[in-house]
Amino acid sequence: MNTIEILGTPVACATYQSALDRIKELAGAPRPTAVCPANTHILAEARHDPGFGRVLSQFDLVLPDGMPIVWALNHRGARLADRVYGPYFMRHALQNTPRPWRHFFFGDTEECLADLRQVAMTLQPDIEIAGAISPPFRTATPDEEASFADTINRAAPDFIWVALPGVRMERWIIASQPRFRRGVFLAVGDAFTLLTKRRDFAPRWMQRRGLTWAHRLCHEPLRLGPRYVRYNSLFVLYCIADWWRRRSGARAAP
Repeated sequence: MNTIEILGTPVACATYQSALDRIKELAGAPRPTAVCPANTHILAEARHDPGFGRVLSQFDLVLPDGMPIVWALNHRGARLADRVYGPYFMRHALQNTPRPWRHFFFGDTEECLADLRQVAMTLQPDIEIAGAISPPFRTATPDEEASFADTINRAAPDFIWVALPGVRMERWIIASQPRFRRGVFLAVGDAFTLLTKRRDFAPRWMQRRGLTWAHRLCHEPLRLGPRYVRYNSLFVLYCIADWWRRRSGARAAP
């Protein structure tokens, strides 16, 4: 799959279907693999924080989760019509991976996971859900982490859908890789919350205009305001800096 670097991270020029085809291929790998639908926050933080940048660089596939990412890719020649939004991608994957594909859900509350199981079965009546874990809303102990790994390894899922707060999710996926035998770990953020209708999706017109963040900000201004101001600004500044660097380099070339 063709990739283009955005803020130093190779982002796949993917559609929902090509991303699904790719994770099916990754599921056949004899090792655990990792997929991250990345928005402006993720890419800006990876550029700003070298430690997190090293985490993101270990993902096997980074998808364009936000419209600003799509616009940046298209500016470089990608010609994409839409983003690959994590919750929609999860829905698309669940609909199109009946048995023998096996799914596992990791994150959120027991109540949410029970509802998510029902949603998945509605989307795909022939789906196989290998298991689910609601981890504690704190840093897990080494014994808990070992238990998580044992449960997931015994379940032998193809796709492990992970929903944890913030960049804790991406860090957990990469840090935990040595504990697992195989499977595709997908960082899908608030997909569980949205698919179970615990929170509404942004209206389509807002999504098309890259305003999903504004919809969320209206609902959680105190929690999300500082994050969006910081990382949306960093994303724009880094994009401008990279554009200027490429332009200057092109001018200097003989």
